[in-house]
Order: sequence, then structure tokens, then C-alpha cells
Amino acid sequence: MARLRPLRGVRFDPAVVEAGNVLAPPYDVISQTQQQELYARDLRNIVRIDYGAALPADVVGKDDQYTRARGHLNSWLQLGILRRDERPSLYVVDHEFLGADGVRHVRRGVLGRVPAARWEDSEVLPHERTMRGPKEDRLALMRATRMQTSAVWVMWDGATGIAEALAAATAGAPDMDGETPGELDVERLRVWVVSDPAALAAIDAALEPARLYISDGHHRFETAAAYAEERRAAEPDAPADADFAMTLIYASAAGDPVLDIWPTHRLVLPRDGLPRSVAELAARLAGDGFVVEPRADLATATAEARSLRTTHHAFGVQAPDGAALLTAPRRESVSPRDALDVSVLGDRVLGAGLGISAEAVVGGALAYTRDVAEAERAVQRGKAALAFTTNACSAAEIIAVSDAAEVMPQKSTYFYPKVPTGLVLSPL
Repeated sequence: MARLRPLRGVRFDPAVVEAGNVLAPPYDVISQTQQQELYARDLRNIVRIDYGAALPADVVGKDDQYTRARGHLNSWLQLGILRRDERPSLYVVDHEFLGADGVRHVRRGVLGRVPAARWEDSEVLPHERTMRGPKEDRLALMRATRMQTSAVWVMWDGATGIAEALAAATAGAPDMDGETPGELDVERLRVWVVSDPAALAAIDAALEPARLYISDGHHRFETAAAYAEERRAAEPDAPADADFAMTLIYASAAGDPVLDIWPTHRLVLPRDGLPRSVAELAARLAGDGFVVEPRADLATATAEARSLRTTHHAFGVQAPDGAALLTAPRRESVSPRDALDVSVLGDRVLGAGLGISAEAVVGGALAYTRDVAEAERAVQRGKAALAFTTNACSAAEIIAVSDAAEVMPQKSTYFYPKVPTGLVLSPL
């Protein structure tokens, strides 16, 4: 059963700031260059709180990015740049964006909260493992600000009637409307604050039969659970639904036709023993039933691989002497994880075929890109020995892996467009 709890969110006052100027991408996709661009865009951009710059003279715990984040947050609250809503609300978000297909789409989602709990006790199902570093950073930020600044993105599956409930809740004008630069083009965000009890009850009833699955933000979810445990230990008498015991999520439909999941392609970095030609690669993989066929270029091979995905595991390949299409018929598999194209590529092609172990991958044997042309250039310029392009995972595949309590390979999914930070903050 899925329950999306309302919250008294903290939001930028649209009468004071231009909404599009103060939003930022999630911290984990911001480069240092983009961080500085966001700093320059507006003095009140959320990046100063959510992903502040470290400075050479920082003193940990006294004057660092976390203490500065707390200072900005408190100042903006005092000045009315940020305001806390008076009533518990859900926040419906229409996110308009340019898709990879060149067409503009609108994805509808809802911001609310669920209990911050360990995975075994959670209402939300995960699909990947996380790393320690990002969680330590997010935990330090939560301790300093007592605010969750960036939502976890989840998908709902099985929410009958949710479209009608959200349509009724957004019949009026939005409470926020702004444009912000995106990865492919300008993105437009419209937000409705829904506090009417009848509208909240309708959304709750529609979501009740659904299940929730992590799309993006495993680190943020685990950090919220760790923070909740810390606070619970310090405040054992606090109510079960205390602010600190909850985590902010953005939920959207797994079956939404505009849900856009991009593949992440693999670059094999130069090392001894790798094939130097398409023919040599074919010889290495022939024993496992793979067929390697030369193609004019990597883009052609990638497009053909996409057309074969229902019947074959299919990949584009760039070798030093040219491009190829790599295919193998799909086999029956009892494991949803093993049936993924990215798993077949990692286990059977890179691992068994080329001798690149999981330990080597963790140690940096691969690089990654979402750009087919960049993958092709990397091999042609000698920066990579081989490049493999893969098909995107579908929402159904992610759900199957989650339901089986399995873990997808790292760099398996890239949900687009990212949910901007700064739409709603969740007090802790």
C-alpha cells in the first residue's frame, strides 16, 4: 500500500524571486562548472544550500559549505525569500521538457512524504546499491540545516484513478510557474499547492493500491533513514510522524508514456589483452552464442540494436577498426536482473568474454557516456579501447528487479529530466 503524506513545505515566494532562476538540478549531476554557473544565476539559487562550494580556507564544523548552507537557509527564511506553508499539502508538478525524440512532453508528478525507514521496513522498493561518500555529504547537510532540500524520485505502479484525482486538484491556476535551463532545452515547471482535505483524500485513495519504487535518489533515501534514526535516538518521545521521521519524495507514474529513461554506454579503457578489431571481438564471443556483424558506424549499429531489443540482447560496438552490431538471442531467465541488457553486457561480454572482472570495473576499468558520438570518438582517438552502446532499461524491468529483491548493475538507468531541487523543501 502506498501512502503519500502531506507536509507543510518550505517554498520560494514567487512574489520575491523568479522561480526558474532559483532552481537547480540534483546535487549529484552538477559539475563544478555548472555549480559556478548556478551561483552566478541568482544570489538566492538553491545550490548555495543544497550543494554549496567548498573553499580553501574552510574550517570543518565552523565555516564550511554546511554551515554556510545553514546561514543562507536561515537568512532566506527571515527575509521571506523562503516561506513555510500554513497547511499540510501535496504539491502537484507539471514538468514540461524536450524529449530525446525532439518533441516537447509534460510529465506530471506529486511531491509529498513517506516514512524514512531502512529498506527492509520501507514502503519504497530499491533497485541499486549505494556508495558511502555521497551519503556522508547528505547527512552532514541534514544535520546542519534540519531540512531535506532535494526529493527522492519514485514511481508508482497500480494507482487506478490517480490521473482523475490529480486533474481535479489542478483545475485552477498554478501557484508557481517558471522556466529553467535543462539538459536539452528550457524546461517549464508548474506547481499546484493542494491542501483541500477532499482533494488530498482523493489522491490518497487513488494511490492506496499502488506500490512505490525508487527511480532516482537511493543515496538521499538512505541518508534520510539514517538521519531519522539519529534524531529518534535523541528524541525518543517524538511522535511517530515527526518531521524528522519522514523523507521528501517526488512520485510519478511508472506507466507514463513520457517517462524517459536513458541508457548509459560503456567505454572500455585501454589495457593489455583486449581485442583490437571487430573480427577479434567476434572470435572472443562466438562461444557464447554472440554474433558480431560490421556496420557503417556506431550510430547505425545502435539504432539497429534498439529495434531488436524484444528478441535479442543487442549492442552497438566501436572497435579501433570500425563499428559493429553485437547480438545474442534472449534466453529464459529466472532472474530479472540477469535478463537485463546491461547485465548481459557486464557479465557475458565484458566479464566472461573480455576478462574484465567486477573488481576491475570498481577499480576504474570502464568510463561512461550517454552520447553515442562521444563513445565513437573516444575509441577513434585512443581514449578507449572499445565502446559498447546499450538499450535503456524500461520501467517494467526496474520494477521486476525491485520485486525480486535484486540489484541492478551500477550506471543502469538515467531518468530524464531530473526533478529540480528547490521546488519544495521538507523541514526536519
